[in-house]
Amino acid sequence: MPEVKLGLDATLTIDGAEIKNCKDLTVTLEKAEADASTRDNNGWRATVGTLKDASIEFTVLNKDGDTSFALLQGLFMSGDPCNVSISDAGGSLALSCEVMQFNVNQNLEEVISADVTLKPTQSASGTGLNVPGP
Repeated sequence: MPEVKLGLDATLTIDGAEIKNCKDLTVTLEKAEADASTRDNNGWRATVGTLKDASIEFTVLNKDGDTSFALLQGLFMSGDPCNVSISDAGGSLALSCEVMQFNVNQNLEEVISADVTLKPTQSASGTGLNVPGP
């Protein structure tokens, strides 16, 4: 068994359906910063994290018989939130997100695809936790 985790073994699930027609997924997690500097910091600036931000970006292909492309395009057009779960062998991230970008690529020598960006949105669902897997 390899000592590394492969991207092809990770999963993306939206509203309970695994999206297998996805490639090159990137999860960006960031925190905003607040200045907590005082005279007691021995001349060092002190920073604390505040609100977290996430961005989930990936490409989905427009394949016959696969509903992922239409699902994501529909979520973009409606503005409805969706429950998103991303996992690999080390843990998972579950958030309630909105599709913020759905850019369709129609390159002459490529498969028609869409670059998709999901960002957290207001919702009562989604844990928003990065928790270890079983």
